Amino acid sequence: MLTATELGSRTTEFGYALRRFTTRRSGLMLFGPVDDEPWHLTAHLDDELHRAGVEDLRPSLVRWAPPPGAPPHLAIGLDRLRDAGRGESLLVVAEGTPADTLLERISDVRRRGTTIFSIGNGDNELTSLSHETLVPQLLVPDGFGWTSRSLEYEYDEPKSALTEVDSQTDESFETAQHLVSLAAADEEAGRSGWRRRLRDAIERLSGEPA
Repeated sequence: MLTATELGSRTTEFGYALRRFTTRRSGLMLFGPVDDEPWHLTAHLDDELHRAGVEDLRPSLVRWAPPPGAPPHLAIGLDRLRDAGRGESLLVVAEGTPADTLLERISDVRRRGTTIFSIGNGDNELTSLSHETLVPQLLVPDGFGWTSRSLEYEYDEPKSALTEVDSQTDESFETAQHLVSLAAADEEAGRSGWRRRLRDAIERLSGEPA
């Protein structure tokens, strides 16, 4: 359904880049606001990468204050960010405007040579700190290029305009996270760029679907 949209191509490019630039084993970290840690995307990425047999890239959720006695995969604290370096990637998920404390942590990690990816709302500061950023929205052809559209859904009960916009934003973020997870686990994501481009060119010339 999304193959004719910019959202589909952007999430694919984003997921491929995430795979390509994370070269260290266990080098993929996810991080977010203290009150909205990216559990959802971490779980989806872990599931999809495990199904695809890509064990080296399975993600770690970095938490602000893991509770005592938390299981190992939920007990990774801020010390992990201080150990980050080249060959690793930090994927930041922030639907709202990121707090200064979050931006400071991201800046520190970037200075250590870690590649920064972000899924956000277009905040200028987060975008400037990111090597690759994704703003979830649906872009469709309008005859002259691409135009922005919210993901629209039908509701059983009437909703206020503000509530409906908030719901569409939430759905956009959820959809984008599913697509990024699938793209990162795609076999094509693990191939070098020139091999992928050559394969695409051959398929176009032969008339086979890409």
